[in-house]
Amino acid sequence: MTGIQLSYGGLGLAVAVLVLTAARWWRTGRQMPGAAALSGGLLIGLLSALCSGGLLGLAAHWLTAEATNPLGDRMTGTEALLADAAPAGMTAGGGVATTLLLLVVVLAWRCCDNQLRRQIAAGAVSASALGLAGGISGLSAVALMPSVNALGDHLLSQVAAAYQ
Repeated sequence: MTGIQLSYGGLGLAVAVLVLTAARWWRTGRQMPGAAALSGGLLIGLLSALCSGGLLGLAAHWLTAEATNPLGDRMTGTEALLADAAPAGMTAGGGVATTLLLLVVVLAWRCCDNQLRRQIAAGAVSASALGLAGGISGLSAVALMPSVNALGDHLLSQVAAAYQ
């Protein structure tokens, strides 16, 4: 999969969506379901941006290339790009864990009201763009990827052991 670069306008738009969503959550009483919805959206968005391939990675890259960057570029008037993010090092097991997390987020989406759905979507959209920024990608490669890869690798080894 070819890499996509985040533009300065896309970065500004992603941060604005995240800040406005967090501010709205703060003003409406800081309830735990809202925090969980926003966190779940942020996590799945970030992990999808860090996928080096597959449908989830393709969706995150397409969302940034076709929506976040163009809208942000129109708002800021510049099309300058940030530096390309390095690969995060997601293994096949990490892809399995990310897919299972996506399933959990989709199930939560189905069980939520419209406000929580908006928070999940806002988190996913902003994090899928922010995950392409070099600093956030690098930090998550160090802090998040080992856990996700270990969880997925453990699940794959358990499935393989069950069928031997």
